[in-house]
Amino acid sequence: EILASYDYASTVVQRDASGRVTARPTVRKVQFKTQRKVPKTGVLFVGWGGNNGATVTAGVLANKMGLTWRTKEGSHKANYYGSVTMSSTVRLGMDQNGNDTFVPFNSLLPLLSPDDLVIGGWDISSMNLGDAMRRSKVLDVQIQDQLYDQMKDLVP
Repeated sequence: EILASYDYASTVVQRDASGRVTARPTVRKVQFKTQRKVPKTGVLFVGWGGNNGATVTAGVLANKMGLTWRTKEGSHKANYYGSVTMSSTVRLGMDQNGNDTFVPFNSLLPLLSPDDLVIGGWDISSMNLGDAMRRSKVLDVQIQDQLYDQMKDLVP
């Protein structure tokens, strides 16, 4: 487990009968405790068979499987670039030379990898997600072909 202490600084403001304001700084000590292992987490899509549900599911599967595909612009590899938890950095402090030091956000606390999400949902359509992915035309055809066998068995 991870234990951390934090001093929460605030100000208590009081106004007396004459309207005079008094500000008193306060510090409240807070203790945080969390487990290093992130529990199983699910995502439930309302409209799972729509463009968003099918595309997010395909993206998670492509990353889990480490898929690569070619487009007119060249080869691509699945990644989570753009994900706040996977690609953001946080200013940790300054080094001995006074330079800011940044670390990946996901290295500070145990965060769930999107690869570990349990995905499900419902939709008014009973179309499997493989066909929904093809219908949406969001992903390149080559990546659709690589994902179809896994996606066709997922039905809202």
